[in-house]
Order: sequence, then structure tokens, then C-alpha cells
Amino acid sequence: MTTLAIKYVGSNQYRLFWAMVTAVATVILLNFGITLNQGLALLFSATVLTIWSRNRENGLIAAILFFMVKPLFVRIAYASDSHFNSGGGMDLLGMTPALLLAGLIIWHSFDRASRHEPLFEGRTRLLLGLFSVVAFLSIFNPANSLMVGFGGFQRNILPNMLIMLTASFLFTTKENLNKLTKALIILGLISCVYGIGQHLLGLYPWEKSWILNVAFRENTHGWLTVGLRGVEFRLFSVFYNYMDFTFCNVLIFLMAISYGPGLSGRWQKLRYLYLILWIVILALSLERMPMIMTMVGTGAVYLLRSSKAKRKKVLMIGTLATACFFVTLNLAEPLLKSSGADKLIRLAELADPLSATSISDRMNRKWEPTLKTIAANPLGVGIGFGSQTRANKAASKSNLWVEPHNELLQKTLETGVIGGIIFLILLISLFREGLKLGRGEGSISRFGYGFAAGTIAFWLCGIVNVPFSGSSGLLYWTLAGAVIGGINTSHCAKNEQIYADKISNASAKEENAPVTDKKGS
Repeated sequence: MTTLAIKYVGSNQYRLFWAMVTAVATVILLNFGITLNQGLALLFSATVLTIWSRNRENGLIAAILFFMVKPLFVRIAYASDSHFNSGGGMDLLGMTPALLLAGLIIWHSFDRASRHEPLFEGRTRLLLGLFSVVAFLSIFNPANSLMVGFGGFQRNILPNMLIMLTASFLFTTKENLNKLTKALIILGLISCVYGIGQHLLGLYPWEKSWILNVAFRENTHGWLTVGLRGVEFRLFSVFYNYMDFTFCNVLIFLMAISYGPGLSGRWQKLRYLYLILWIVILALSLERMPMIMTMVGTGAVYLLRSSKAKRKKVLMIGTLATACFFVTLNLAEPLLKSSGADKLIRLAELADPLSATSISDRMNRKWEPTLKTIAANPLGVGIGFGSQTRANKAASKSNLWVEPHNELLQKTLETGVIGGIIFLILLISLFREGLKLGRGEGSISRFGYGFAAGTIAFWLCGIVNVPFSGSSGLLYWTLAGAVIGGINTSHCAKNEQIYADKISNASAKEENAPVTDKKGS
């Protein structure tokens, strides 16, 4: 694999560089002893670089998938290394995917700059550039430590958000968008199968007995039995935690819903299978936010892609479905609350969302302290805001725990009021880009509407969480870049078609023009 990487990665001027890097890394690891964790990091990195050198679109997709599925291999490597070695060694696999993606983004950006091609062309790219600059400057905020600042910038901006730039330059054809969508459907399918497997293997013997016998024979007694331990959410799939898993799959689900007519044959069957499995996941997990995001996003897909004549029908069906949902919750509320299961109690709170304990908790213990900290620090407290931040220590002395649990508040807290405003305008601009692409034709149109619906779902989630960060954030910004690249392609194709039509019309007029002699008028 190392030989292949040296042979194929980059052009001739990069071969010696990559040979030296690979050799040095291998010598260091051999000297200290290579663990499975480190071996997998080298193997996957060399594979991604090999693919990148041959086809950058495929290479970027491979790097994204490497980033998202690394937790599974980290777990496998940790179990193996802990068993065969006294210590796990350096977690090279944990940090490699992010560094690799960052390297590819810098590499491609440098290539464009060397060819004097613009990086921040267009309104949305410019907004991303401005926010990245503000975020970079916030590294040096005196309320923060440099280590936390650099770590936060690497985690939240590079490659998480700046991947939008590279994606917008590489995913510029209908074939690229199709390939990206298919890769995501496969990722979602595998993660759901793995997640359901995790759930089934994690069942306790008495729980299996309840499912097979008690639940269907003893009425509510079975619910009360489950309530003794709660309905646990153990579906981590190939991601680190349930938020990465669910938020990523909400995006994939909405893209699969929107992209349906663009797939055929076995891909259509895989799409249907994935849609069914994700609904099964929602039923097993009973997590409120993924359910709400899925329902709202699905409604948005059908509403956005419907003609004006059909939108009234879609709105009517959506309103009726929402009403039925809340009526059912209100009728089931006493039973759900008496079950003793935390998940079911949280689900019952949706009958009156504004009075939910989770909302009041966020308002009093999270949003209010965050707003106070922002008011005291209008320039922000530094990117990567966390427990090591001086501002957080000062807030803790005042019995305040500053944990925003709100995407816009998080960005404003880190980068200041200016950064928060730029970030908000960026999200609005991206939504408009999705709608703009949706006005195209065929699969390009479906990609745009799927992304726009995903943006609405993420906005909703962003009120109480931070979906634009982590694996879900990486996926969102990748799709955002693909939308921008698709718009440019669609716009150029439209202009070319208009020009071709003009030439054709002009030729037709010349052929049909009456023939006159020199003396004719």
C-alpha cells in the first residue's frame, strides 16, 4: 500500500515528498511498535491518497467516508490493542482523518491559487471566507488559551466548514452529484444495519422475554416493566454518538427522499431498504429531535418540489398529519408518563413543547448564562470554547455553566456578535442556493431541494443543539459545496443552451428568408 501511495499520489514533484513522509512515519512507528490503530491509519490514508491522485472527486468522497466511519475502526483497534498490548499506543487513527481532509483542502486550494483561480468567488463562498477569518482571529482571543483555540479551529472550521470550498470546486457535474448521493445512501444503509444489530445484541434476556411475551399479553404492565430501566438509546452505529448518527442520517434520508426519481434498478431498491431501516431506527430509539427533523424535512421536500397548484394540497396534508400527531400524543400522554421510561416521558412532552422540562432547562441553565457571557464579551471568548477557557472558569465561579446547546449562540459566543451575524447570513444564503439549484432540471433539481429541506431540519435542530459541527456538520458543509458547484454547472449549461438556441433560430431565419435579386428592395 505504501508503494502504491508513492507511485500514484500527486504529480512527479510530490512523489519524493510523500515517499519521505511515509518512510519517516513508518520508521517512527516501527521504532516504538506499530499498533493496529496506527496500521489502519496508514492503510486508510494511503488508500485515500491513491484514490485522490487518480480522481479528486472520488478521493474527496473517500476522505469524507474515512472521517465518518473511523469510530468503528477505532473501537476495533482499541479492543485488539488492549488485548495484545499493555497499552493502546498513540491514537493515530483518531486524528488522521481530520488532518488528512485538512491537507486535501489546503492542497486543492493551493493548486487553485497557483493557477490564479479565485477561491472565494460568489456571495456564499465570500461569507464562508469572512467567517473563517473571524474564527481564525478568535484563536488569539485573550479569554481563551492558544491550545484550545487552535484545537477548536481545526475541529470546527478546518476541515469541517472549509470542506465546502473544495466540494464546490470538485462536485460540478450531474454525475458527481449522483455519485455523492449514492455513496451517502450506502453509508446510511450500513450504519442503520449496524445500529439495529447493536440494539438487538444489546438486549437483556428479560427484555427479549418481554418483547416476545409480556408486551403483547399484559397490556400496560409490559410498558411499566421497560420503564424500570428506561428505553435506552444504544444505536451508535459507525459513529461516535447518537447525535452524529441521527443528524447524519436525517440528511441522508432527506436526500434519498428527494432524489428518489433519479435512481433506478438496484439503486432504487437500496434506497427503499434504507428508508425502511431509518424508520425502524426512529421507532427503536424514540428520540424526539430526529423524529421531528425527519418529519419536518420530509414535508419540506414535498412542499418545495411541488408546483404552485399542488402546494395547497401538500400543506393541507401536512397540517392534517401534524394535527393527528399532536392529538395522538395528547391522548397517549397519561400512559407515556406513567410508564416510568425516560424516553417515553420526553416523547409525551411534545404534546406541549413550550412547557417541556428540557426547554425550560436549556433556557435557565444554558441559554441565559450564554447570553450573559456574550453581553460581557461582545468580541467572543475564542473558538473551541470549552472547559479550559478562562471565560468559562470565570462563569463557573458565578455558578453559571456556559453550554449553549444552540448553534447560533455557540458561534456567537466563540466568534463574537460579528461572527454570529456572518454565520446566520451564511446559513440563509446556503438555503437560497439550495432553492436556486432546485429550479434546475432533473437530478440536479432534486439535489437542491433535498439540501434545502435538510437546511430547514438543521435550523430547527440548531435551536436546541449543534448539528453543524462534528460528523453531521462535515456532511452538511460537503452537501453545501456540492450545491454551489451544481449551480455553477447548471447556470453554464443553461447559458450554453440559450446560446445554442439563438444560433439555431438565426440559422433557421436565414434558411427561410425570401431570396431577392440585387435590384430588389
